Amino acid sequence: MKKNIVTVTGGTGYIASWIVKDLLELGHTVRITVRDKSNIGKYQHLLDIEKNSTGTLEVFEANLLSSGSFDNAVKGANYVIHTASPFFLDDKGDTKAKLIDPAVNGTKNLLESVNKSSSVKRVVLTSSLAAIYGDNQDMVNQNLETLDESIWNTTSSLTHNAYSYSKTMAEKAAWEMQKQQDSWDLVTIHPGFVMGPSLTKRVDSTSINTILRIVRGEF
Repeated sequence: MKKNIVTVTGGTGYIASWIVKDLLELGHTVRITVRDKSNIGKYQHLLDIEKNSTGTLEVFEANLLSSGSFDNAVKGANYVIHTASPFFLDDKGDTKAKLIDPAVNGTKNLLESVNKSSSVKRVVLTSSLAAIYGDNQDMVNQNLETLDESIWNTTSSLTHNAYSYSKTMAEKAAWEMQKQQDSWDLVTIHPGFVMGPSLTKRVDSTSINTILRIVRGEF
């Protein structure tokens, strides 16, 4: 396989860490974005993986809500994998500030950086089944028996399934921006809840915490 430069946003995340591991082991140059580059502890597991792979790891600071902060990480990259997005399953507090703004504006900020770079061929967006399906009512309202990627979640909102709403709005924003240019194409993936081993010892993510709650018998 040709060696490429791949930017992975939110590279220390639960799913992203596995993506980075695979890319490094395939020999690619992987650029991850983190909020605080000085906090090495959050990406030390990726540095350890780099030592035992043929790939190269590069670390960049970026903030979902800061315009232009992805410019350096994206410039010169061949592919961009966007996994950075807040993941909270409760509708408490300011869901717009906690979920919607980082998901939607973060996607827009990243794609604005991609538009500035002539090297990027493809963006892969980690969306979710939540962007397709919010409640059973989605199927009733649209008279559907099955769902696929052509269907949009129509029942989630700021006050009801706000996480699902954030993924829906972020993906819609991505497709709108993709249609406005012809330099890069967009692929969206729609996983359900992802479970499995974690590459870090962190337990401060919804994915890992949910697995721990299942193990503890809390559900």
